[in-house]
Amino acid sequence: MNPFRPLAPCMAGIIVAKYLCMPYWFDGNNLIGQSAATVRADPRICRAFLTTLARYRKMRGGQFLVYFDGDDPGPGMMVPGIAVRYSAPLSADRAIVQRLQEIRTPSEVIVVTNDRELSRRSRQTGASTLDWTQFVAKMNSRFASQNSPEKPQEKVDVDEWLRFFGIENTD
Repeated sequence: MNPFRPLAPCMAGIIVAKYLCMPYWFDGNNLIGQSAATVRADPRICRAFLTTLARYRKMRGGQFLVYFDGDDPGPGMMVPGIAVRYSAPLSADRAIVQRLQEIRTPSEVIVVTNDRELSRRSRQTGASTLDWTQFVAKMNSRFASQNSPEKPQEKVDVDEWLRFFGIENTD
């Protein structure tokens, strides 16, 4: 998966609407509220976060790239469908901003972080930002809108149908 392509096949090899394929870049340690040392000591924290993201991605599509502080702990952290980058020797914040400055279309990236400074710096490059609460709400609303009927059901006039079929209403 190339997290830097704005329109890549997102679901079952089908190109879907651009907004569904928007690359989301996550500030991993910030969002799980743990330092790189804590995550290294208990990798289950990181794995649980990545698994949560994988469920959102499976449900909604898109390209998910997670930046973590520190060095790559090895293949045990791999979760299908989620790209992970370890930022050492830089901080994840610095790596995200640097990469946004390097790509041609940072406006096609949504950075998800609860860090106000990283949000500000990301927006300066042209990227959009969401905090975790906004991201979850967006994913859930998109899921709800796709599972609702295309158009509202019309109110059925039962008496009209009874008359149409020649049936007397005895109410």
